Amino acid sequence: MYINRDILIKYIDEQELIRLTDDQNLGAVNQQVLDEAINNAENEIDGYLIQLYDKSAFPAELPGILIQITVDLTIYNLYKRRYRLEMPESLVKLHEDTLQKLQRIAKGEIVLSLPKKSEAGFIKINKTSQDRLYDIDKLEML
Repeated sequence: MYINRDILIKYIDEQELIRLTDDQNLGAVNQQVLDEAINNAENEIDGYLIQLYDKSAFPAELPGILIQITVDLTIYNLYKRRYRLEMPESLVKLHEDTLQKLQRIAKGEIVLSLPKKSEAGFIKINKTSQDRLYDIDKLEML
């Protein structure tokens, strides 16, 4: 897990966390609901990191930016679960900003201090279809 309840409590009041997770009105955080929100956030993050970073070699202490992204996505997931149709605009904006940050990480514009996957056996190219000297029509004429 990238984060846990103790880390999350630093960013969101525990009473708010109870309000967002306690479906049975027991007055306590529903750990199962919280774990699901955290797992959904981590799975979303992994989708962006999987090509560049070796998750199996991540250190116990993750970079602060990755923790913050996980916290932001987890809080968004908890609110979305409770207020899907009435999401606060500030959370929607935070979610958009977080996804843009993940896209920049995936493109290599933001580099995390995490172990990268081995590039042995992979070929990376920087060419696009506009770089072609011959398009399909010219090739068919040959």
